[in-house]
Order: sequence, then C-alpha cells, then structure tokens
Amino acid sequence: MQRSHAKGFTLVEVLVVVLIIALSAGMIGLINPDSASRQARREGDRLLALLQLLRQQAVLSNSDYGLRIEPDAYSVLRLDEQGQWLADRDWRAQSLPDNLRLRLEVAEAGPALGQAVSRSALPQLLVLSSDETSAFTLWIEHRNTPLLTLSSDGIQEPRLGTSN
Repeated sequence: MQRSHAKGFTLVEVLVVVLIIALSAGMIGLINPDSASRQARREGDRLLALLQLLRQQAVLSNSDYGLRIEPDAYSVLRLDEQGQWLADRDWRAQSLPDNLRLRLEVAEAGPALGQAVSRSALPQLLVLSSDETSAFTLWIEHRNTPLLTLSSDGIQEPRLGTSN
C-alpha cells in the first residue's frame, strides 16, 4: 500500500509563517518613523526657524514681537502702537503633539513655566526690533524627559541642541 501525499502546508508550517509575520509587525512597530525624538526634532526645527524669521521681521519692519509659550502650544504676539500685545494674524498658533511638552526658563525672570502656568496674554520671549531677544532656554520634553534644548543668550542666534 502506497500512501498518497496530500498537497498543501502542515499546521506547523502555517504557525511558523504566522509567527514570522507577527515578529516582523512587532519590529516595524518598534521602528516607528514618527517617534518622540523625531517629533521633538521637528518641533525644535520649527521653533528655531520661527525665531529666526521673527528676528528678521522685527528688524525689517521695526516692530517688536513676542512668543507666548505654553506647555502644549506656542503663539506669536506683536506689540501694537498703543503698547498692547496682540495675537499676530500673520503667524498661526501651533499645538504640539500630545506626547511632547515645552518647558521654558527665561534668564531674567527664572522659571516661567512649570508647576504654576500663568495664563496671562503676555509673551515670555521678546524679539525686539533692535535684533535682540530674551535670553532663554526652552526644553522640548517627552514624558518629563528633556530631548532637545533651544537656547539663546539674547544677542546671538538661538541654537538647537540635544539635552544632556
């Protein structure tokens, strides 16, 4: 008696293939292209570019600008002729991704954000028509762990660096 061999896959072969697919999907999940460090880098680059543009705009238009920093967002303000800080319509307010937070320290005033966040409409960072800014350090954090810093001494261009 000869046994005829059935065509197809055994249960073990199917399970091995499913296991390989599951492991591959898990590895792809770990290598997330939109990780917190990439999001932080993108936000840091965006903030750096914004500050550079505001410095140029302040000098060219002889206007004073301010940046209002909240833990989860930031917006541009402009000082009007009456000395009032108003939201500038040319610059849209930005919200951060849910997993990132901002923490700001302004050299003259000490910590500006932290446990008690002020909800006033005044900017914490000034960008003046004299080509000066507030001296500051801004941390971009993920789960209370600093990933990047953006800082300036008030005279030189702001610099983006990794947090140590």
